[in-house]
Amino acid sequence: MRPQPAGTHLVPAESLAETERTLAATPGVRGEPTDAERSRTLVAGVPTASLATIGEGGFPFGSLVSHGVDERGRPLLLLSDLAEHTRNLGGDRRASLMAVETGEGDPLALARVTVLGVVEELRGDERAVALPTYRAAQPGAFYAEFADFRLYRMEVSSVRYVGGFGRMSWVTADEYTAAEPDPLRPHAARIVEHMNDDHADALVLFCQVLADRPATTRARMVGVDRYGFAVLAAEGPDADEVAVRLRFDAPVDTPDAARKAMVDLVRRARSA
Repeated sequence: MRPQPAGTHLVPAESLAETERTLAATPGVRGEPTDAERSRTLVAGVPTASLATIGEGGFPFGSLVSHGVDERGRPLLLLSDLAEHTRNLGGDRRASLMAVETGEGDPLALARVTVLGVVEELRGDERAVALPTYRAAQPGAFYAEFADFRLYRMEVSSVRYVGGFGRMSWVTADEYTAAEPDPLRPHAARIVEHMNDDHADALVLFCQVLADRPATTRARMVGVDRYGFAVLAAEGPDADEVAVRLRFDAPVDTPDAARKAMVDLVRRARSA
């Protein structure tokens, strides 16, 4: 059996410096979700991820897994004893889990997050407490009680977040644990569809007045979170779309609070 490793992933100093440069150079990053919040939201918001374990000979081995996330953001994995990644974990508990945003267009423009840490099997009371959390994320996991499936949890040591081209950072375990998934994520698609279908004129008004783009003639919402929303705006029928970020007056936690925040922005834009 290979020797058991230490449980802390050390981020190279040059990578930490790269993170600081990236955050400092990214327009509008302040007042938006932090990369820790984005990481928590993404890991919790997708049902499958890529698990990388260390195989025989030290070669990395990637596989597809279903996962859940506990209240601290730690990935929960239900793994078969017959799976190659389970055998690998028996020899070396270090692993990483990469979750990828779903969407259209260039896959490299989508966000992804890699969580690194040590994976441990949960037994007894710990398993009993964590299993309902896993099953809530994976309601179709009928095999959860099979004798050859065991529940595991990753103790996070560090996190790498990539938000598309030109945005990347390392997130510490403490930052990741302290962050919260965005509460609007389960409702975001519905909010975006509603705003684009029923309130396209308000989106144009927001850009004209609140974003200081008075020549805007069309706009469409492409994302929303607890702090605000993203719009693609254009100044004319044939003009290229430009990304615009608009912020709520205060963070919101529910779709109803988001609706009220939108109404407040409409009032402020009209009064201006």
